[in-house]
Amino acid sequence: MGVLTIHLLATEVATYVAGGEKPAAPASDDTSPSVWLLVVITLLGSSVLAGLITSVLGNLRAAATARREGYANAVRSLIARGEYPYRVRRRVSDHADILSALVERGHDQQEQLAACRTWVASEHRVLGRLFEEALTAIDTTVGPAIKDAWDNPPISSATGMNLNGWGPGDQWPHVAKLERAIAYRFGWRRLVPSRVWRHWI
Repeated sequence: MGVLTIHLLATEVATYVAGGEKPAAPASDDTSPSVWLLVVITLLGSSVLAGLITSVLGNLRAAATARREGYANAVRSLIARGEYPYRVRRRVSDHADILSALVERGHDQQEQLAACRTWVASEHRVLGRLFEEALTAIDTTVGPAIKDAWDNPPISSATGMNLNGWGPGDQWPHVAKLERAIAYRFGWRRLVPSRVWRHWI
């Protein structure tokens, strides 16, 4: 409706110009129709432009929010992978229900990792490679630790929960490197080419 109105008003102004006719001289208490037309066109044009800008900014915010949630899920999946051996090692019994819950948790983590791997790779090629590198580095120690955790008996006392250094070790450096790279997918850092920032992380 706004665009059609602008078109009709603009046509009327063009008619004045093409016909060589001048608007009637304004009365002492009236304003020239052409002046009103120009004012209306300006106001309508401003509202359309403002609406367009608002729409674009809204879409950018929505895309950034979805991107932020996607990367948050990716980081959580890596952290959960690093913590899984401790959950298995600290099980309190080998009862079928407990074993089943741990196995189900492991399957859920694998599905989440697969989904995150696909999403990150499609969102940004370099970030996809860095996610794979982080997961490979984590699994280097986590994989053997999971096997060892299953081989150990369940813990039956509070003191047994103190693992005395057992485990795959600190996985945070791998996650931190990925997080530093993720920062370049938001704000002004998005303007920095990946071939530059990948050497800074």
